[in-house]
Amino acid sequence: MSQVPSFVQAPDQDLTIQTTLDARLQKIAEAKAVQIVESPAAQKADVGQTALVALAPSGAVRALVGGLDYQESPFNRATQARRQPGSAFKPIVYAAGIESGLTADSRMVDGPLEVEGWAPKNFTNRYAGEISLRQAMAQSINTVAVQVGEYAGRRHVIDVARRLGLGAGMEATPSLSLGVSEVSLMEITAAYAAIADGGTAVWPYGIEAVYDASGRTLYRREGSGAGRVLSSACAAELSDMLVAAVESGTGRAARFGRPIAGKTGTSQNFRDAWFVGWSAELITGVWMGNDDDRAMQAVTGGGLPAQLWRAFMADALAGRPVRPLPSLDVPVARAQPPATGGPEGEEAERRPPDFWDRLIRIFGG
Repeated sequence: MSQVPSFVQAPDQDLTIQTTLDARLQKIAEAKAVQIVESPAAQKADVGQTALVALAPSGAVRALVGGLDYQESPFNRATQARRQPGSAFKPIVYAAGIESGLTADSRMVDGPLEVEGWAPKNFTNRYAGEISLRQAMAQSINTVAVQVGEYAGRRHVIDVARRLGLGAGMEATPSLSLGVSEVSLMEITAAYAAIADGGTAVWPYGIEAVYDASGRTLYRREGSGAGRVLSSACAAELSDMLVAAVESGTGRAARFGRPIAGKTGTSQNFRDAWFVGWSAELITGVWMGNDDDRAMQAVTGGGLPAQLWRAFMADALAGRPVRPLPSLDVPVARAQPPATGGPEGEEAERRPPDFWDRLIRIFGG
């Protein structure tokens, strides 16, 4: 209702507003949100609130839960709350890395790291050694995400974030790559929608049309989104990594027997937990936390948020034909291996020729 004056000027008239919401999906979203957050596991973990938004590939909002009980609290946590996305921000960092010449098969060393006196740690406090970026994304490894961000350049990461609608208030600090800048659930879900759509941005919208009392059309939505913000090859590379995140990584709990891609996120001290992902039909984001920023009890994005995401998506798509992810239809562009080869032979593949030189310049040594 608050948005209507931006679309039509019709004071003191009865209006009919046609929204994008799907009543069936909205009921599923509301029921699953209450079911998961009021479960014994969530109550024991001190989860106070949740939010969910589901977008069609066009950006139309099909379901939106801004909290558990609107009458108790009308604050919309899907659109008004701004929270740290944690590792849910990493696809934006990796997008900047891909634009700088990296691929899912580029390799970096997961090990102790220091950048400007700051030493990022992995969630597990363990290191895996040399791994591919695909593996690093799937396992949500912090040290590699920071290296990718430094390799691409922090300003480049912010530029990609802005293209995807996330750049407000971001600062080029070393911790940028670990998702410390606050975003709304709607914003980050729309950013993932651009990846799902092969690199074309969408503008989330909730109003299809407005009619007066006689049925005359006062407004009807036309047009699309902001156009291309990532190359189709970059979007396909990211999708490939995010498929791995749900097949073998931290997002395994989201699987429900259909092709999906997605990413978990957990902010410092378990204050925020996220899962954002997509199928061919819907791009859905879930957030859990507490309004007073109180820490939850070891709740990660791969736990309760992924469970809520799966519960909603499984019911939302029940009975519909299984479809492949459209963003994977584009052939994934691969960087060529260094021309000189080396002792690793083909295993040195797909590192850009200046890969190690650039890292040495960034980190020293």
